[in-house]
Amino acid sequence: MREYLEEDFVEEVTDRTGYPGRIWYLPHHAVIREDKTTTKCRIVFDGSAQYGGVTLNQHLDVGPALQNDLVKVLLRFRRFRIGLQADISKMFLQIGLNEQDRDVCRFLWRSRDVQEAPRIYRFKRLCFGLSCSPFLAMCVIRHHVKKYQHQFPEAVNEVLENMYVDDLLFSADEEESASEKVAQLRKMMKLGGFLLTKWASNHNEVLADVPFEGVTDESSNPMLKALGITWNAETDELSYTIPSNVDPNTLDTKRQLISTTSKMYDPLGYLSPYIIRAKILFQRLWQQGVDWDEKLPDNVHQEWKKWKLELMDIPEIRIRRCLIPFMRKEIRRLELHAFGDASKLAYGAAVYLVAIDKDGKRTVNLVLAKAKVAPLKQVTLPRLELMAAFTAAKLIAFAKNNIGIRVDELNCWSDSEITLCWIKNSTQKLKPFIQNRVEVIRQLTSPVLWRHCPTKNNPADLLSRGSTVKQMASQPLWWHGPPWLMENKDCNFESKDYPSINLEIDEYHPSSVTVLVNVEEDIKLNPERFDDFEKLIRVIAYCRRFLANCRHPESNRRLGPLTLVELQIAENYWIRKAQRECFANEIQQLLNGKRITSDSQLIHLDPFLDENGLVRINGRLQNSTLPEMTKHPLILPDKHPLTRAIIRRCHLRQLHSGIETTLTMLRQRFWILRGRRNVKGIIKKCPCCRRVGSKPFVLKMAPLPADRIQPTRPFENTGLDLAGPLLTRNGKTVKKSYILIFTCMTTRAVHLEVVSDMTVVRVMEAIRRFIARRGKPRILQSDNFRSFKQLDQELQLLSNKKMADCLEKELSAHRIQWKFITERAPWMGGYWERLIRSIKNSLHKVLQRALVDEEGLSTILCDIEARINARPL
Repeated sequence: MREYLEEDFVEEVTDRTGYPGRIWYLPHHAVIREDKTTTKCRIVFDGSAQYGGVTLNQHLDVGPALQNDLVKVLLRFRRFRIGLQADISKMFLQIGLNEQDRDVCRFLWRSRDVQEAPRIYRFKRLCFGLSCSPFLAMCVIRHHVKKYQHQFPEAVNEVLENMYVDDLLFSADEEESASEKVAQLRKMMKLGGFLLTKWASNHNEVLADVPFEGVTDESSNPMLKALGITWNAETDELSYTIPSNVDPNTLDTKRQLISTTSKMYDPLGYLSPYIIRAKILFQRLWQQGVDWDEKLPDNVHQEWKKWKLELMDIPEIRIRRCLIPFMRKEIRRLELHAFGDASKLAYGAAVYLVAIDKDGKRTVNLVLAKAKVAPLKQVTLPRLELMAAFTAAKLIAFAKNNIGIRVDELNCWSDSEITLCWIKNSTQKLKPFIQNRVEVIRQLTSPVLWRHCPTKNNPADLLSRGSTVKQMASQPLWWHGPPWLMENKDCNFESKDYPSINLEIDEYHPSSVTVLVNVEEDIKLNPERFDDFEKLIRVIAYCRRFLANCRHPESNRRLGPLTLVELQIAENYWIRKAQRECFANEIQQLLNGKRITSDSQLIHLDPFLDENGLVRINGRLQNSTLPEMTKHPLILPDKHPLTRAIIRRCHLRQLHSGIETTLTMLRQRFWILRGRRNVKGIIKKCPCCRRVGSKPFVLKMAPLPADRIQPTRPFENTGLDLAGPLLTRNGKTVKKSYILIFTCMTTRAVHLEVVSDMTVVRVMEAIRRFIARRGKPRILQSDNFRSFKQLDQELQLLSNKKMADCLEKELSAHRIQWKFITERAPWMGGYWERLIRSIKNSLHKVLQRALVDEEGLSTILCDIEARINARPL
């Protein structure tokens, strides 16, 4: 508690009132673990303790399970030569609680002085014992590491894939990459306030940069815990610990039997041949109707006693952790082999990894195993063999998807010819029990992968019959598979052809059809009928659920929202359907193990079939850390309704982005033939994009006025405008001057006059000077002075109607026609406005900030006039 206060994990409550309705006191107790290397005594708070029939955890949202699958983490931990593990120190206590939530985490604490009244404290951080703590901690961790996706890519990948709550387990191929990952992980987690401690590795040199206090001391006890499994980092071997307080000589009950069996922690299934014997005993007790607390019958007791005596031999089992003992760049080929077998008592499956280096050396190791007791309901042996094959298909698909390295070949083995016939025969109608499992097997694995092996070479035989610990420990068949896996041979034990109709004829489903309605054969669920791809997926998912529910009683039917698995299966259905429609020949060639023909449109993509029967790109990114779907995207056909629906969904999800963005997002999962053309076509037809991205109507311009295009003498038709004011100097006095611009409508020549003010007299004098030097114009055109409203107040005097009348009267005396352009149509005076801009640019560059007198300004304007009139037209 002193440590909690010093590190600001808790605080004493001064205001006992708190937030009304949000106060809860947590009971606590100490948990002492002598096997822990750091925190041997931990205070655990009980959020499930009841008060008035209510618990705190009942009112907390547990949240989704964000922690990784423990088996997946252990599987990847076994991959490469270098194994590493670490732990986040006090992970929950590094995450703060909001001020308004702290009062629900109050507790009482009294010092050693028993006379002193207990004090009230409350947590400022997450505490142990709350049902929401794991979710909140993992959510914070994931949010933190995703910010450094580009800075620490390898470290982020390890945390997201190989962290289980606060434990981090992973393996590395080379010392240099392992050291780099350790450095990235320590730096990245430190940026979020998390300290990685208890570092351990079978190669201590990769931890050279880790402080001494952050590394587990293996000198006194090299046996470490790797997610519950004992790991000897010195010898790089895995082993098991036995449950404590197990006395072989006591007369146990059925409850004690199942309790002891459940204490056997074996997530990877390596002890399954031994554990299945205890499960068979429990099933026998269930059949005999033995009560939970009733002593075991003599015949069962003797077998159970023998089973408990064998517990002492379990610590002697040593399993090599590393599945691939050579470097990744030396791998030539990786294979997964699954074996299934069944007996009247149990059935199971085991998966082995065969690693072949460039020299042809082969290494075989057990990867996963699983055993189950046979159902209480009488089931024929062929059906049990099918259930074993079903388990094998699921295990090999699980291993392939989660081992985190490219597997080149899959093989599934069974010693039951009937089971192989059911899997490979797609023409015979089977009973629902068999048909349902065969369909799943075909979805997970291709039928061509299934082969026959003799019973004596089937390691899964130990799972179906059980084994003692000593027999299992000394059995190479169990730990390394049949001998021919180690040999460089193509072992084929296929039996001769047999007519499938004669095998277990009672297992085939007799069908009787009564036509009650007319069914139109060509009715299909067309993707083009649905404008929303998500709706299309949900429709087929609900249809599949309905069909599945029809096969089950009402109590076992699946209700509620669709799960992610159901939606993914529905999406795979549509993609598989589209691929079979467009790539039928290629799929058949791949199923037969042949290369596709050179005239195929997929030849340059090097396609292969995945475990779901979907066509993917092989590519050259097998060794990258990208997700599998990005390394091997699904191939979608060109101009297919499903392809258009997927593009349309991606375009909408990207908020109507352009071609490049939409295509880039699509290629994270799919490779569309002629993808750019398809995406461009969909975006071009998108109503929203067409509406927003449409170009405005281009107005057809009227013909130019006759005064501007018919040949005339210079300045016969002239435009007139004023510009200014310009500041000029007269001694020490600064005054304003203006420029009167005359522009020839036809030749675009200019004449510039300086006027000292904007009175009628000065403007008329400037016009007289213009006439004297350029000749009398026939037409003078100007704007109606409304455009001068943005100039200074003196220039706006020109908008006076009286002044305009005086000018027109004076000009009429010289037989000059005065014209005004249309109001609110300044573009009609564009031919002089553009020249005003040229004049102003030249003045700005010549004068800059200088003040000149009026004569100097006139001289400069004459130079500008000459340069403008000399410009090329």
